[in-house]
Amino acid sequence: MMRARPVPADLSITEAAARWAVRLDGDNVSDEERCAFEAWRNQSTEHDAAYERASAAMQVLDAAPDDPHLDALRRAALRYQPERSWFGMTGIAAAMALLLVGVGVFVAIRDKPVASLYAKGAADYVTRRGEKLDVTLPDGSAITLNTETDLDVAFDGRQRTVEVLHGQAFFNVAKDSSRPFVVIAGGKQIVALGTAFDVRLDKKRVEVLLVEGRVVVEDVAPSGLAAPSAEKARESIHLNAGEALVATDKEVMRTAAENQERLLKWRDGLIEFDNTTLAEAVAEFNRYSVQTIHIDDPRLAQLPISGVFRTNSQRKFLEAVTSLHPVVVEYRGPDEFALVARQP
Repeated sequence: MMRARPVPADLSITEAAARWAVRLDGDNVSDEERCAFEAWRNQSTEHDAAYERASAAMQVLDAAPDDPHLDALRRAALRYQPERSWFGMTGIAAAMALLLVGVGVFVAIRDKPVASLYAKGAADYVTRRGEKLDVTLPDGSAITLNTETDLDVAFDGRQRTVEVLHGQAFFNVAKDSSRPFVVIAGGKQIVALGTAFDVRLDKKRVEVLLVEGRVVVEDVAPSGLAAPSAEKARESIHLNAGEALVATDKEVMRTAAENQERLLKWRDGLIEFDNTTLAEAVAEFNRYSVQTIHIDDPRLAQLPISGVFRTNSQRKFLEAVTSLHPVVVEYRGPDEFALVARQP
């Protein structure tokens, strides 16, 4: 009798649900596997809801085999090479599970709008701390997600919309004059037809860095769906390549994007500091590691640091700091360090 393999412990609920949907859609599903699935599904309402969404996605894939949007997703999924087999799944089945996990599955049946299968605000694409993810959307647009980033995607016949719920992402937008590409972040929307730009949302601060083309930055309603009023539209800011915008609750600043190449090194897994204060450098490194660094002494916080470091090499960063300045690293727990003044 075929034995049911356990769900790997490192799978998210969404990924496990997608793989269960793929497995149960296949042939020769044993009774033991069905029992294992029911046990997993009954663990929580989250498991049950995730499986229902994955099943709905499977039905969409079966119902619209020739849809160009789904074809783009299939091609992107099949480029993925799984590191391990699960439930004896073939590479194609594993790739299809990845497609479902991405949640960027879109419905385009007859003249109905194309819409995300997942609920608004539920983060279609997610990276955890220290992770980076490359995504190809159905229209051919490419997105790179930086560490701890949540994106929600919704396309329809009139507009392509991506909302940055948290974090940072680089967008390389495919041209489509009939459907503008809109990125919503922190009360602002960035409208483009075909261009490349970076968006970072930290709490209530939005940064837009335009690399190529032109974009229009406008205020947007809190729902993230309504178009700005005519009065707000007059406040639109047009950015050209090489320009940046920083918006907070108090002000909006448009500037020349200095050191553009340095600011975008995160796409290669690098951080570059150029006479940066130690406090700013530490805050940037803390975005990428579960092991956080603290500075209690305000005098140390103002020390300068320059250099290029890998985002996953906190140790090299600390070694550079302690070799350049009279500072030592103090261990404060499994995931916490402090930079303190070296005693004479």
